[in-house]
Amino acid sequence: MLPVLEDRRLAELDTLSIQKLLCISSVCGVGIDTVPIPGDVSEKSLASLILDVAALACRWNKPLSCRVFPVPSRLAGMATSFDSPYMCNSSIFPVE
Repeated sequence: MLPVLEDRRLAELDTLSIQKLLCISSVCGVGIDTVPIPGDVSEKSLASLILDVAALACRWNKPLSCRVFPVPSRLAGMATSFDSPYMCNSSIFPVE
C-alpha cells in the first residue's frame, strides 16, 4: 500500500507522481491511495484518472482503488495544511 497522506516518507518525496504510483500499482500496491489533488480539478480529468486505474485493474485482474483528496483553494505543487494526527502534509499532485 502506498498511502501518500498517511506515510510521512512518501509525503516528503518530491519525485513521486500519480503516473509513477500507477506504474508501481501494476506490480504491487492498491492503486492511487490518499493522494492530494487540486481542488479545482475538472470532472473530465478526474474521470480520466479513474478510468486509468480501472483499466490497470482489469488488465492485471486485481482490485485497485482510486482514493484522491481534492484540496479546496489549492493548486498542484502547493502544500496541504491538514491539522490531523492521521494525515501527513504533502505537495498537491497534478492530475495530467
